[in-house]
Amino acid sequence: MDKKQIFENACQMWDINAKALKSLAQIVNPDEYAAVFEAILNCKGKVATMGMGTSGVAARKIAHMLCVANIPSFFVSAGDAAHGAFGAVQPGDLIIALSKGGNTEELVNLLESIKEKGVSLIAITEKRDSKLATAADICMSIVVEKESDHRHMLPTASIIAIISVFDAICDELTRCPQFTDRAFYYNHNHGAVGAKLKQELHK
Repeated sequence: MDKKQIFENACQMWDINAKALKSLAQIVNPDEYAAVFEAILNCKGKVATMGMGTSGVAARKIAHMLCVANIPSFFVSAGDAAHGAFGAVQPGDLIIALSKGGNTEELVNLLESIKEKGVSLIAITEKRDSKLATAADICMSIVVEKESDHRHMLPTASIIAIISVFDAICDELTRCPQFTDRAFYYNHNHGAVGAKLKQELHK
């Protein structure tokens, strides 16, 4: 085992990830970004995030961050949704669906149900001509130059980029009226963050 080479491999991966994040200012369309932000802020129901595989992991993280920002949100498995779990999504809700290629079978399968319920759909994908993108009310295309794994195949840099985009959206949401320091504390009253918020709230 060449420890030096292993670390150099890691550094190369981190460099590609860093370049992907740095390029977001050119990758992300400002109008699409604003449209996604406004749709989330103005949602009268709940925000449901969806994705399969690594995109599903990112979708869970996005739902969590939205909840922290005082936007009622939840993750629903696209696979489970086809077997009854889609009942959690109701008119007035908003769906954020993540799919790199935009043709993920489990998500495409839900398009008819989404339309029937009159639920707004945001697609986050690389492919604007995909089934998911063309069916969406809003499509935000995020295309990184290359993935950071050595085969440049796995969703690595692209997922980091998507998470970073939504971290920024969630941060912006905490500047809006629905978010207060008091709400922040009661949403996140445990751990190191909760301890700090408690101290600040009770000064």
